[in-house]
Amino acid sequence: MSEFDGDASAARSDDEDDSAYRWSTPRIPEGVIDSRQRVRDAMLAWGEPEERTETAVLLVSELVTNSVRYSARSARVRCCLRRTCSRIRIQVWDAGGDGIPAQRRPPACETEPDGAARTGLSERGRGLLIVTALAADWGTCQDGGGRLVWADV
Repeated sequence: MSEFDGDASAARSDDEDDSAYRWSTPRIPEGVIDSRQRVRDAMLAWGEPEERTETAVLLVSELVTNSVRYSARSARVRCCLRRTCSRIRIQVWDAGGDGIPAQRRPPACETEPDGAARTGLSERGRGLLIVTALAADWGTCQDGGGRLVWADV
C-alpha cells in the first residue's frame, strides 16, 4: 500500500511540525477545482501566509491539470500536501503517460507544436514552466506503477 492509498485524510506524525493531507480525485477537469480547494483549506487550517497559500494552490492546479490531460490510464489522481517546519511539499501521483516530464528552464524562444513562434497567449504547454518559476524545487519519478511529480513551496 502506498502513502497515497485511500481517500481524503489528515495525518500527524510524531513530529508536531509535520502534517500531511492526502486525497484522491477523479481524473477530470473538476478534479483540478477540488484539489485547489483542498489545498486552500489545508493551508488555511495550518495558518500559512496568503502568498504561500496562493502559490501552493497554483502549483497543485498545474500538477493535477497535467495528470488530467496526460495520464494514460488512471481513473483517479492521488495527491498529498505535506507540511514540515521549513516547507510545503505537493505530491501528485497518476498512472503515468508517455514518459516523465523533464525539469527545464524556459529557453529564450519557444515555439508552438506547429512550429509557429509562441506569442505568450497560448493556454497550453506552460504548466511545468509555471511550476519551475514558482516552486522552490520540484521533481518527478516513475516506476511500473505510475508517476509522481512533486513541488516544494
